[in-house]
Amino acid sequence: MRKSLFSWAALLLFAACTKEGNTIYAPDPNEEAASTMPLVTVIYDANALGDNSYNDLIYEGVERTAQELGLRTMQQSPRTYDEGLQYLELMFRQMETANDSVRRLFIVTSPGYDDFIRKNNKRLAANPNADLLYLETHKPLEGKGSTLFITYYGAMYEGGRIAAATEQSSTILLGANRKTPSIYEALQGYSDGFEAGLQLLTEKEASKNHLASAFLDETGEGGFSVADTTALRLLRQWSNEEISTLVPVCGGASNTFARMISSLREEITFIGIDTYYDSYFSPYSVVKHIDRALAQTIRQWLTNGTMPKHQSLGLKEGYTEVILNPNQSICIWTPVGYEGTTVPTLTPEMKQEMHEEAVRKEEEHERQFTN
Repeated sequence: MRKSLFSWAALLLFAACTKEGNTIYAPDPNEEAASTMPLVTVIYDANALGDNSYNDLIYEGVERTAQELGLRTMQQSPRTYDEGLQYLELMFRQMETANDSVRRLFIVTSPGYDDFIRKNNKRLAANPNADLLYLETHKPLEGKGSTLFITYYGAMYEGGRIAAATEQSSTILLGANRKTPSIYEALQGYSDGFEAGLQLLTEKEASKNHLASAFLDETGEGGFSVADTTALRLLRQWSNEEISTLVPVCGGASNTFARMISSLREEITFIGIDTYYDSYFSPYSVVKHIDRALAQTIRQWLTNGTMPKHQSLGLKEGYTEVILNPNQSICIWTPVGYEGTTVPTLTPEMKQEMHEEAVRKEEEHERQFTN
């Protein structure tokens, strides 16, 4: 919806004087009044939008929900980290002095702004119409504001279990960096699931399945983008090392690897992360439904006037899942209980068993953040 403010020109056109000689102004009746519809503002990490992954899911989820509920939106994608801090400072400053009745929800998507958010969220306390939603943190805010974490541990655990069961699987688990909590948790879940799956194989079978880890950014907090030349070099390196499967937990960089594999037809299987891939080289995807989670939370805010102080949603709640490619068959080692029979593929029953195990493991994992 178009926003407008009374212009000085319009005010001057309708100037008049009182008996005391004081000038008063009347608005132009043809001027559109400033909207009082609720406003949802999203502030992303630097250069985050356009990743065809997590951040684009947020954008689409917010826009879709706003259209359904009749909300205004403003989505800010800063070019640099410092520009993002400037957006945040402006937001807090405006809310400290706002004297209208417009309801505003600010969504901060990146834990990179953690220090600033925790030092400044109390500045919103004086404005009953301003609310803050901070994503990707296990730690609730002190004072005003809500937090939302989509845990990837269980879904990635399930993905790791499938990989371990796959015949002759040599997998590279590629993270963006070591410092982003959600990345670290996802890698841990996949590794734990893979290790648990190996325990169910014979010694001979387990010796043929390997899992290695690597990072695009070894020292910093980046690694969410990668040049085509770098992706190609890494793919060829892994192919020479007889790596058969790539699991890229690295945001927009994942799409670069997928594009390189597709165009060059490298003999590496690709596991889709965050969004579903139906490509011939991708047997399954581990999906994060952050768009659905935000839709639910925005509805809570609009309907109830508030949001839960903290929410952690994952595999059990259906906000993450492993989706098999129906056009692919996943050949697995003969599972326990099926010895002597022919089980060439991962069946729905086996997938369900792995899923239920992953839900239990995720619940165990989450207890460390609630105790």
